[in-house]
Amino acid sequence: MMTNTIVLGGLVTNLVASILLSYGRIFRSKKTIIKESKTDNTENVHEEKHRLLETRVAQAGAVLLTIGFAIQIWGHTQE
Repeated sequence: MMTNTIVLGGLVTNLVASILLSYGRIFRSKKTIIKESKTDNTENVHEEKHRLLETRVAQAGAVLLTIGFAIQIWGHTQE
């Protein structure tokens, strides 16, 4: 019973991680898309800020994904 709970915890962690990894595509608002698409041959500050946020969220997602898989592996070794 405890093993199933551990593995389920790992799966839930992986679910959250996968959402974080795709955050930039799932949660990008129309307003952000419009701001990012406006360029006049100079740097687009809005795009840069959003890309930095996307990168940081994806990095957190990657860490959580690794932790989730480690939890699942640990759970399966407890059988």
